[in-house]
Amino acid sequence: MSKATSPRFSSRLHQKLGLGTWQLGGPNMVQGKAMGWGEISEEESLAILSAALEAGIQFIDTADSYGKGLSEVIVGNALQAATYPQDIMVCTKFGNVYLPDGTTGQDFSSEHLYASVKASLQRLQREHIDILLMHSPPDNFDWANYDRAPLEDLISQGLIRQYGVSSKSVYGAKRVMDAGFGSVIEVIYNALDRRVDEILGQHPNMSKYDIIGRVPLGSGFLSDRLLIEEPNFGEDDYRSHMADRDKNWMLDNARKLAFLAALPGGLSANALRFTLQNPIISVVIPGARSVNQVKSNVMASNLDALSQELIQRIEQSVPSVPDWWKPSS
Repeated sequence: MSKATSPRFSSRLHQKLGLGTWQLGGPNMVQGKAMGWGEISEEESLAILSAALEAGIQFIDTADSYGKGLSEVIVGNALQAATYPQDIMVCTKFGNVYLPDGTTGQDFSSEHLYASVKASLQRLQREHIDILLMHSPPDNFDWANYDRAPLEDLISQGLIRQYGVSSKSVYGAKRVMDAGFGSVIEVIYNALDRRVDEILGQHPNMSKYDIIGRVPLGSGFLSDRLLIEEPNFGEDDYRSHMADRDKNWMLDNARKLAFLAALPGGLSANALRFTLQNPIISVVIPGARSVNQVKSNVMASNLDALSQELIQRIEQSVPSVPDWWKPSS
């Protein structure tokens, strides 16, 4: 179906809370560098997915590169074992590849697209993919000359239902909207990084898109634990390789939002609450590394909206992202 005749997927969801599954791919080491979130057992991963489905979560976000396909396999196994009647929507991604020399690259060609969809469907054990996203193409990607026909062909075959882009940054997301490519954009949005509001919120093509809000807990920095502890990420956690100035900015500014910790649920729940109540966002996809984290996310989704006074206090406490996250021109 084309975007013109299909409903917004947000209207199909009973709640805006989804589940991200990057963490279910494990450490995902590439040339000795972690590309994932650390060790997690398949048993725990399946328990997380089961808890999410049982709680009524209908939207699962994954990618063919998470654990080199492992996340998709686990999602597929969990959905096959599920006895819940919900119409589960699965979003996956393609384009990041592992090269023979052990490095990574990107391939958005039609040949790789068709092969990726076939492989993802097999791992997910599904007949179609609800949403297929290009996975982090460069912000300056040449949309004018990219052939969309293969993606439309996959829709006509019933193999995918919508397509779009998981953007590296909100600036890349704006270029996707400028080009009118696809109907779904996945982009960072949280209490520390609210650029979606100013850069996409008033875009003339905004109404044509469903927006998936990723990293709603600021890569785990919007954590009650980190209000009193220093971060200690293991070598199998990608955050151990973050630049110090990024880690320090995230930690310092998350602590400026400590007043949210005094509210029911604590800092994490209320940071998630902030993201969930933004009308621009169709669905929010926090990850979870335990069943308790799933329960905390569900609890946050059931809280009343933050007051306008609290929203203003968040905006005043962290008025903007650091300059080095912004374009140089």
